[in-house]
Amino acid sequence: MKPFGLVSLFILAALPAYAHIGRALQVPSASDLASDFPVSSRRHHLRARASPKNAADMAKIQDPSQECQEYGYSASQALSKKYPGYHIASLVDGDDQAQQVWSEVQQSGIIPSDIQPRGATKGHYGISDQSSDSYNNDKDPDCWWTATGCTSPKHPNIGDDLTSCPEPNTWGLTFDDGPNCSHNAFYDYLSKNNLKATMFFIGVNVLDLPFQAQRALADGHDICLHTWSHRYMTTLSNEQVFSELYYTMRIIKDVVGVTPRCWRPPYGDVDDRVRAIAAGLGLRTIIWSHDTDDWNIVPDGTEATSKIDSNYQKIIDKQTQNKLDGKGVNVLTHELTENTMGEFQKEFPKIKEAFTNVVPLTACFNVTQPYAENQYKYPIFADFIKGNVNPQGLPSLDQMPQINVSSKIDVTPEKQQTSAGGFSSASKSVDETTESDDADTSSSKSGNGSASQSSSDSSTEGSSKDGGSNSSAAAVSLCMSGLLVPILLSFAML
Repeated sequence: MKPFGLVSLFILAALPAYAHIGRALQVPSASDLASDFPVSSRRHHLRARASPKNAADMAKIQDPSQECQEYGYSASQALSKKYPGYHIASLVDGDDQAQQVWSEVQQSGIIPSDIQPRGATKGHYGISDQSSDSYNNDKDPDCWWTATGCTSPKHPNIGDDLTSCPEPNTWGLTFDDGPNCSHNAFYDYLSKNNLKATMFFIGVNVLDLPFQAQRALADGHDICLHTWSHRYMTTLSNEQVFSELYYTMRIIKDVVGVTPRCWRPPYGDVDDRVRAIAAGLGLRTIIWSHDTDDWNIVPDGTEATSKIDSNYQKIIDKQTQNKLDGKGVNVLTHELTENTMGEFQKEFPKIKEAFTNVVPLTACFNVTQPYAENQYKYPIFADFIKGNVNPQGLPSLDQMPQINVSSKIDVTPEKQQTSAGGFSSASKSVDETTESDDADTSSSKSGNGSASQSSSDSSTEGSSKDGGSNSSAAAVSLCMSGLLVPILLSFAML
């Protein structure tokens, strides 16, 4: 990687957008911007080290600088040849498995033919002004979240997005952009406080940080996708959208041993074309109802800590002032930096005081089977709030499976996933009376939190949607904000 110099600093004013991306994925240099691709990761050729040898060894390291040192693992070189690399994903030459799955998705007819990729800013880190300005927000034919906040698809065979946690007095705990190399203290904190979360992982970060990714499963969190390279998905071609999702699914299967059935679009940028491709891969789209904007916290971002504190407090105030209409919240926070992780730890006592329950999305929506693999069982809401927070059947840190290369993944279209307890909109509701004999039906009625129920909510809050008709302009504003974050992160990686 070329060092950032005066030319790179000069392009601060010209950069179209910023991606809140994990540490393993670096931001573009001036030369990379010219080619629309980010730089290659320093971790691409991992050097073997005596330590750590596995996820259990990695979890014992407490010094962040040691956590973030490069480490080798036996499958690293083989894996690097099977995946797209450190840029926007596309089908890897000779990958017959990926080609077959892509062919099946195309032949299913689920992808709308009347929606074209949006115009993009440089590197696909934002939406072009022309594309935003020309879209018909009033009719919103494509259910484009970035423009209107739409979460109920207008094309067939696509389930509604999951947004608000349907359980009252409940904080849905989610963290994007992991795994982060320095997350041990943070994960220790979650474990100490008996907290489980839904982790949205970036594909290249899993490739580079496999032991950190494995810890998420071993600690009892549930894992969803956050794409391969964290770009605005509606600006990508059909094949690129497929590849961004497919290769993230497969690297998680290779490394962690599970096949997620849920994903969250970076920046919330999704329309019915992107949703359809995700649904063809068996993935349910998850947005959020409230946003902390913690990604922009100083010193990596541009917002003072007091501003991020205020964002957290506004969500808490809505709960204490009974302004959530009897619903819980699904909150966007990040595993992005030590500062975002530390911010949650600082705010958690106030969250705990205001909200009766702090739960992962699996509990919010009574999802007991979040993966294609059925040997693991996550607790429903009624069991979780009684203290039964640990999923059944998960391997411990020292029992994690060997990392595989090019695992064959089970792809069942989202609408064909009808078994009880899944993320699918077609999944049958879990019968809570059989799952928990003494469930408190007053706080969790049978089927109330099922992912098969529509959970779309037009009141979704966040930087990309603000004020209805002004939402499109707000989305562009988000693209133009936070420019200092990637530059500072890149300096930290040099």
